[in-house]
Amino acid sequence: MLLRLGNLLLTRSDSARLVTLSYDRISGGYDDAWTRHMRDKTLLLIDALGDIQGCDALDLTCGTGYATGLLAQRTGRMATGIDASGGMLDAAVANCGDSCRFVRSDVLEFLKSQPSRSLDIITCCWGLGYSRPLDVLRQCRRLLRKGGRLAVIDNSIFSLREVMYCSFLTFLEQPEKLANLMKFRFLTGAAQFRLWLFLAGLKSIQSSNGRKSYLAADGKEAIARLTATGAAAGFEYASPEQDSGQIFSRFAQIIEDRCLTNEGIEIIHRFYMGIAVK
Repeated sequence: MLLRLGNLLLTRSDSARLVTLSYDRISGGYDDAWTRHMRDKTLLLIDALGDIQGCDALDLTCGTGYATGLLAQRTGRMATGIDASGGMLDAAVANCGDSCRFVRSDVLEFLKSQPSRSLDIITCCWGLGYSRPLDVLRQCRRLLRKGGRLAVIDNSIFSLREVMYCSFLTFLEQPEKLANLMKFRFLTGAAQFRLWLFLAGLKSIQSSNGRKSYLAADGKEAIARLTATGAAAGFEYASPEQDSGQIFSRFAQIIEDRCLTNEGIEIIHRFYMGIAVK
């Protein structure tokens, strides 16, 4: 297993493409599975920005446009949302109508293409770890005007540690069936986020860690929910298509063996959030 992991770590990663394919596939049910579950946390982040009336705002990794729509409402101006998934952007357009503009792009490439000191507000909800966080934060600083604010909420690298351990055990039994390794850059939490802000030249004005969970009845339901939320984005491509049914069946069984209680299987999302100013 270690040799297999080492080989996949050294090979060129296809993670970005596979994650985009995954989000395209789940875009139709994403709001039911994820947006509603974490709506209160995203709203709390946007509320923390305070009065942003009249501000120019950009929403990175916008998904189906929930935060983008909030920015448009709060600023009274058209907000721009950026995402790599065409499926998610189709849902965003349907959700937000003409109040927002949406662009399909890698977020870092989009930021690099924009003029300096052109924005007052930048948000990034539930997607910073899919990019290169420090580079994204540095570009955000370049784009923000003096006094401009950045708001981020994202899963930490420990978000689904129980489930991820079960996935490791699944492939530990059959390492030859691990074909793709998802390579992400999720942060450890609020402390690392503050450090990355400092290195990017931004001042942290508030940050915190949090967690929110839900219960699944069994392993099969747990995997279905994880896949529908995007929390396991790309994992469905971890093994070859002809092996995925058997792998997921075994994965579900291991989750049940290790995590099932009388109440069900608790799926815990651990996250951090924070506001910074230029």
